[in-house]
This record gives sequence, structure tokens and C-alpha cells, in this order.
Amino acid sequence: MEIYVDNLAGMQFRNINKMIEQTRVRLQSKGISDEDHYMKTLEAATISEDNYFNNLLGNDVVKIAKAIRDAHAKDAETGDTTTPVDDILDSFEELKTADNATQAQMVMYSKLFKINFTKMDPYEFKTFTDILQRYSDLCKPVRGSGRGKKKK
Repeated sequence: MEIYVDNLAGMQFRNINKMIEQTRVRLQSKGISDEDHYMKTLEAATISEDNYFNNLLGNDVVKIAKAIRDAHAKDAETGDTTTPVDDILDSFEELKTADNATQAQMVMYSKLFKINFTKMDPYEFKTFTDILQRYSDLCKPVRGSGRGKKKK
């Protein structure tokens, strides 16, 4: 940042750009077209002082911001690295491996309620499933044949 403020590097960029411009002027005076490959190369070699320092300072700011973000990665207000889509895809993968409908249902409940059923003893698990079957609309069987009402 000091070289930008003190203008030392800017002075060198202006020196280089002047030399490039003088070379281009001499070549133009010898009749070489601006469309010539070497003339275009000289034009592209010109260094934009503002662009250079914007990029240089921008890279430094990005490094600082990344260090701050990494330091705050475990804060409560910080966003998760896994997305809800990742969670859904993981759930689908677990559902594919379920042996039966009850196991698939328990996988979905574990995701929904954030409960690890593998840590429950069998009595707790049975109590939980009984409560779900008695009080949850999700566990109740669908009534009827599923064909709708008969028209008269």
C-alpha cells in the first residue's frame, strides 16, 4: 500500500508506458500499421496503473477477508458449509438403503427431528414410534381405496 501512496511504483509504470509509446510512435513513423502484430503487442503491454493497484489491493483485501471468515467459521451466526440441498440428497441416499417402509420413515423422522435413533435403546425407540403412530397424522394410514368418490 505504501508504494501506491508514495507513488514510487506509479512513476515506474509511467516510465515504462512512455518507453512503449515512444517505440510505437517510431514504428508508426516508419510506416508500420497499427494493425501489425507487434504494434498490437506493444499496445497490450501498456500497464494501467489504476488497474494494477486495484488488483493488488483487491487481492490483499480478499486475503484479509478470507482470514477473518476462517477465524469466524465456528461462530453461531456463520452460515453452514453444507446446504439444505446436500441434506436432502443425503436423505435420499439413506432412503434408498432402507430395508422397509418403517426404516425409511425413521430415516425421515431422524432428519426432521434431528434425532439419532441409533443412540436410543429399544424401549425408547418403541415409545417414540408408538407416540408417532397415535398422535401424528404422518403415520396414520390413508382411508379408502384411494380411487376417490363414486359419481352418481
